[in-house]
Amino acid sequence: MRASRRFFFRNYHYILAYVNSNFKDYLIYAGMIAKPVRSRENGLLRNNYGDGNMARKKPALGGNDDPAVPAQFAMDKVLWAAWLYYERRLKQDEVARQLNLSRASVFNLLQKARDEGVVTIAIDPARTARIKLALDLQRRAGIQECFVLPASGADIPVAEEIGHLAARVLETRLTGNDTIGVAWGRTVLNLSRMLLPTRFPGISIVQTTGSALATFDFSPVMCTSNMAARLSARAVNLHAPGVVSSARVKDVLLAEPAIRAHFNLLRQCGKLVFGVTQLVGSTLLTEAGFMSARELQNYIEQGAVGFASGYFFDMAGQIVRTEFDDRHITMAIEDLREVPERICIGGGLKKVDAMLGMLRAGLANILVLDEQTAKALLDRLEAG
Repeated sequence: MRASRRFFFRNYHYILAYVNSNFKDYLIYAGMIAKPVRSRENGLLRNNYGDGNMARKKPALGGNDDPAVPAQFAMDKVLWAAWLYYERRLKQDEVARQLNLSRASVFNLLQKARDEGVVTIAIDPARTARIKLALDLQRRAGIQECFVLPASGADIPVAEEIGHLAARVLETRLTGNDTIGVAWGRTVLNLSRMLLPTRFPGISIVQTTGSALATFDFSPVMCTSNMAARLSARAVNLHAPGVVSSARVKDVLLAEPAIRAHFNLLRQCGKLVFGVTQLVGSTLLTEAGFMSARELQNYIEQGAVGFASGYFFDMAGQIVRTEFDDRHITMAIEDLREVPERICIGGGLKKVDAMLGMLRAGLANILVLDEQTAKALLDRLEAG
């Protein structure tokens, strides 16, 4: 007796389930309750007497045999799911509610739509062409990376658009203890303005060339300070003029401990950001007061086609020098070429010759430019 009682209390839930099940069968047998049976008629659940007292209508979206699929879709659930997801832009859980299915079933329907060719996914040919352009230019120029700005058709200065793209490129490359050398120019300033405000107190933004009586917006000090402010980084300005009166004055200044320390810091740069300018026509070199028209003409007469990060060069990439270089205080070219990431940003068809010479001079190994200039530059490289 005691053992039977222990058995009951240990297994009472099984016993109750068994009793309930048999009692329900008895009631159905006695006709006191109806046994539910499923009927396809009008999508109802009916009892065994067919009186509809237990009826519960399924949600229906159409009048065909499958209430989840409208007649226009020929009862094709795969097509209907694909239409809702890709054309109506519903989320998968919304499609699941519409079709009265689980989310996993909707995922399987969408996969089936791709497998059967109901849906074809293609990459925008314009974008793939732009990627190919960047890769071809990268390969032909012998550089590490190339970023091409798509033609927007908007009435926005190209320097502003390239500065925007260059800001995004630089942001993805920042590390906590970077030392970044910064030259000056309109596109570089646009980059600094487009940087998202963030905090990199361990980064040093270092001016690569001395200051000049330049337009305030394009001054080396402004470009460096503005970039540092956007990144909450340390700005290290070069407290010396960009161009002095004689080679002797330059030697004296470079011997100063503070100036020497500045150029030692530039040798630690992991990144360098600079623009490129043409020498013919409108150019910041004279407009910003960096040099006189006569001084610029001396370079042109020796075959120079462009200027970047403190140096003039010809079409073949040879550095062109005049007595101006003896008075110009800037980062040594040997140190410049040792910087691991040398990012040149610029564009516009008038700069194609300058960019070609700059690449051949080995001043940049990362390039950010617009699509039109990239095509023209690639054509020139392929033509030899």
